[in-house]
Amino acid sequence: MSKFERDTQVRRIDERTWEGEFSPDWSIGQAPNGGYAMALGARALAAALPHPDPMTVTAYYVARPASGAVRCEVEVLRVGKGTSTGMVRLMQGGETMIQLIGTYTDFDRIRGVNHCAIPIPEMPGFADSVDTPVADNVPLRKQLIQRMTPANVKALDGTPDGSGCWLGWTEFADGGTIDLFGLLLFADAMPPPAFALYGPEGWVPTLDLSVQIHARPAPGPLRCKFETSLITEGTLDEDGWLWDSQGKLVALARQTAKLRVKSRGI
Repeated sequence: MSKFERDTQVRRIDERTWEGEFSPDWSIGQAPNGGYAMALGARALAAALPHPDPMTVTAYYVARPASGAVRCEVEVLRVGKGTSTGMVRLMQGGETMIQLIGTYTDFDRIRGVNHCAIPIPEMPGFADSVDTPVADNVPLRKQLIQRMTPANVKALDGTPDGSGCWLGWTEFADGGTIDLFGLLLFADAMPPPAFALYGPEGWVPTLDLSVQIHARPAPGPLRCKFETSLITEGTLDEDGWLWDSQGKLVALARQTAKLRVKSRGI
């Protein structure tokens, strides 16, 4: 069992309640990473629903969670033949921290047509990309391998190129297999692409995150593209695309976040 699997485990308390624990090893600053928290809640939902695989998951970050015990209160909304849908509240101290809703399926039983018009971005290969600097206040980075384009690394060093785009590769540092729940983590694990506009000089708290999963990833690192093309009065949208090692688009992500950049008065 990989560290990610261990740190997103949940245990059943009763038919509607599961418990887990947010590990500080997946935090940014003092708060658990949003994708990591989503993955833990998604495991509770998978345990409660008859279909095992997350297909589309949306999380609303109501309050900032902390490391430690988390209570997952599940409500099954619909059970169908091919999909089922439910909701889970992730609670600490009697307060809802995150509310998550997801539709689940069984990818091993899905059949249908295929079409993808989204091109794979041109970027250096995994071996030719540059390791992301590890920040002391971002324990999450120590759990991951993140390799980016030289321009992105320069942005983290304080010289942004103004693109609002992040290109890179990522996988678990311990070699753990990236499963469907891992895709939820990696949909929110790269530095915010707003840093390619302003540099790493602020805080970008997520308000909501939605991940659509299309397939199980093949073994190996994920190719990633994250982009912010719109910021309005300090509120931004971020779009993300994740390809597996065989070039298959396996997940898409979209989130709304606040951009807090003190030096620019945002």
